[in-house]
Amino acid sequence: MNEDLSIAEKGTVGRRVAANTGWMVGAKALAAIIGLGSLVVTTQSLPIASVGVILFLHAYMLFFAEVATFQSWQAVIRFGTHDVESGDTQALGRLLRFCVALDFVGAIAAFILAIGGLMFLEAILPLLPSFQEQKGLIDIEKLTGLGMVYSLLVLVHQGGASTGVFRLFDKFKPLALQVLVMPVFRLIGVIIAAVSGAGVYGFLAAWFVGSLFGYLSLPVLALIELKSRNLLRTVFSEWPKLATNREGMWPFVWKANIDASLATGTTHLPLLLVMPIFGPAFAAVYKVAEEIARLLSEAVLLLDRVIYPEYARMMARGQSAYIWRIVIKAGAIMLAGGLALSAVVALVGPSVIPVVFGADYNDAIILSILLVLAAALMGVAAPLYPVFFAAGHPGLAIFARLAGLVLYVVLIFALSAVIGKTGPGWAAIGGNLLAVILAAWLAKRTLEKA
Repeated sequence: MNEDLSIAEKGTVGRRVAANTGWMVGAKALAAIIGLGSLVVTTQSLPIASVGVILFLHAYMLFFAEVATFQSWQAVIRFGTHDVESGDTQALGRLLRFCVALDFVGAIAAFILAIGGLMFLEAILPLLPSFQEQKGLIDIEKLTGLGMVYSLLVLVHQGGASTGVFRLFDKFKPLALQVLVMPVFRLIGVIIAAVSGAGVYGFLAAWFVGSLFGYLSLPVLALIELKSRNLLRTVFSEWPKLATNREGMWPFVWKANIDASLATGTTHLPLLLVMPIFGPAFAAVYKVAEEIARLLSEAVLLLDRVIYPEYARMMARGQSAYIWRIVIKAGAIMLAGGLALSAVVALVGPSVIPVVFGADYNDAIILSILLVLAAALMGVAAPLYPVFFAAGHPGLAIFARLAGLVLYVVLIFALSAVIGKTGPGWAAIGGNLLAVILAAWLAKRTLEKA
């Protein structure tokens, strides 16, 4: 039986990055549009506070799923690239078994932490003025009870090794297809909930089922890919286990986990902070603004994941001198695109957002502009962070992200108290700006020493 480790490297690195980014951006943009449709149906069917509850529970689940679990796909690329280049299928099989075990253990730990966090929230939320003032919100005990059920999704959020398989072999089309599973099923679910008048529980069930199908589809597609390459028996010749003799593996995965946790802090933490500061109603407003920003900035959020495998191959082949050119070009394109999209939101948002979501969501206009600007700054950093992982120095990425996150947390409380509901948007801009400056300086130094 001949195992297939081939990678179809068509065209230059720049063209491959553009093509893969195109697939992922296209799929993510379509997914964001479908997701925005689900959000519109939800906001038109439920009171604003109930919408905030659903969005909070989903963000809470994602926060623990992504913070506490290991991003094992980075280890697949960092160490698997050498295995593929040398044709060592046995070593690749051991690597993937290790990463599968890492995903499983991480998911269990994340679930335990999520349940503990909900117990803490049940004690602290009733004391906050923002919750005491809100009307129409289900009681805190029901909120945490629903959260415990919803957090079961953390246990099936184990896509790290599966994602690594596709990125290692430069197969982004299946990943693009998988991106659409969750929003499609969620949209179907919320339409059924709206038509049947199922209320907040029906809509929450729709979000749960959509997420469940989305998470399960990724490992299924990865198994199909491994089977097509005759690698399935090689990978699962033994039970997955947390045992590895690769030098530097554990330090790498721990640092990658910390870096991913910090990155998640800028993705899901904002909504978790906004809700206790302003209450569940404003959490819904913030999420609408965030979804608009995400719809318009998918390339920013995906470029680092697409470009990392190319960096790893260039490093393995001694071509690190060419990486800085790619960094500069990609960062400039991301920044220019983000600024242009901010202008689009400023021009169109005031007339569209109130019509689509309702007058309760007027605050989302200025917030969406600020969040797109913050995403533009994140876009400048998108080609920078993979440099650290490709060079084997993930600790530098941690330093840059941590500095930005700490500043963000400080600013969101300070600015929210001083300027009110636009504070979270300005805080995101400030935190991302600091992270970009540090990441650019550190990446330049790293490449000069490579």
